[in-house]
Amino acid sequence: MAELKKDRNNKKKRHFLYEFFNPKGSGKGLSKEEARQPRNFVNFFKFYSRNFNTMFALNVFAFLGNFPILFGLYALTQNLNVNTTAPASSMFGPLYGAMTAGGANPISAALFGVHGAQAKISLPTTATYVFFGLAALVFLTFGIVNLATAYVMRNIVKGDPSMLFSDIKYSIKRNWKQGMLLGIIDLLFILVIAYDLFFFYAGSISAVMGFMLGVMVIVAMIYTMMRYYMYIMLVTFDLSIYKILKNSFIFAILGFRRNIVAFLGAVAVALFDYWLLITVFPVGIILPTLILVSLVGFMGIYAAYPKVKEVMIDPYYVSDNVGAKKRGEEEDEAPEEEPIFRDRG
Repeated sequence: MAELKKDRNNKKKRHFLYEFFNPKGSGKGLSKEEARQPRNFVNFFKFYSRNFNTMFALNVFAFLGNFPILFGLYALTQNLNVNTTAPASSMFGPLYGAMTAGGANPISAALFGVHGAQAKISLPTTATYVFFGLAALVFLTFGIVNLATAYVMRNIVKGDPSMLFSDIKYSIKRNWKQGMLLGIIDLLFILVIAYDLFFFYAGSISAVMGFMLGVMVIVAMIYTMMRYYMYIMLVTFDLSIYKILKNSFIFAILGFRRNIVAFLGAVAVALFDYWLLITVFPVGIILPTLILVSLVGFMGIYAAYPKVKEVMIDPYYVSDNVGAKKRGEEEDEAPEEEPIFRDRG
């Protein structure tokens, strides 16, 4: 009896580990009752906890898929740089030239004692530039990783069965070209907005710079909300890049109530991780690589997909059904109109 109980416990453990590392996922969808539940704030935690293993796997996939960024992070540590010294004061050059040409005197010697101090500096080497160049390869992987994670998360929010690795493979195979292009545009926007935020923050003493900082904060918030929709529409509809960006902007405004909740949730997660970096540095470094990135991503998908379904998907199928009935009643030999979009599943 004891051996039978032990064997059952071992099976349970194997089952848990298998489900955790199984490349095809659990394959479980939602029941009809669960699928009809509203995608509200309370049910967010149910969906997230139910798919925690998948979220963990997606977080690891996001970091491994964007591995070139690790080269850039290592280059930023300055471990590849050459350390040397340089004058700390801008007065060193003129003062040194005057002393060399006219000779030293008590005044120039005193000034040289103040402005002649040397400071340690770190200069980039060829290896540093090579690593930064390798980091630029993230422009090719960024969009592909985002479309794959968006596809899996969208299916989770829809209530479809989650087959993790097959879903990732399927989404990349169908959308990698457009995803790569959208990823390049997306990453460029992110870098430009981040640069502007730091630039105007550094000069925010003046009223104009302070105003521009406020404008850029609003731009950053709106673009963050746009990103909730960009990759959903990429994997769901047959749209051009221009229409994806245009519709994403419209949805950022149209679904503002849901978007702002997701945005504030992402800010809360970022502040929490910042607090961990200050208090428990190793944990603050490890958590984003394990779960926080996928958590923030799921917040955006959970907020965005119901609005996309309400505005773009449901009306299309309703009108399509009505049109099918009319065509059944009236035989019309005229060619069918091109559909507004093709649902990519």
